[in-house]
Amino acid sequence: MAREFGAEGEGGPSRGLTFQAPPGARVVSPCAGKVAFAAPFRSYGRLLIVDCGDGYHFVLGGLDRLDASPGQKVLAGEPVGLLGGASTGAGTADGPGRATLYVELRRRGDPVDPRPWFAARG
Repeated sequence: MAREFGAEGEGGPSRGLTFQAPPGARVVSPCAGKVAFAAPFRSYGRLLIVDCGDGYHFVLGGLDRLDASPGQKVLAGEPVGLLGGASTGAGTADGPGRATLYVELRRRGDPVDPRPWFAARG
């Protein structure tokens, strides 16, 4: 993992997790739900937001390609896009041959640590 939830950085504490992966790596939905947003967004590259229900939303940033559209229903583990490479904002290479995926979990609009969510779901 490149950056933990709450880790200090340039913009203050991290509101999500940042993972390193090979450029072009497949990104899957962390939950079953409905795509609330899928488009380029600021320095995050292409951004995907999945409404997981019960007030939870996952934000996935750094994608170079989106394979899901707003309003589309997705399953947990379903492919939703590909990571970028050296020219994609949050997907910028972080070391040789590495891209980054930003993952943020929000509960009723507030960022929460996503690690317990992942741990509870294996």
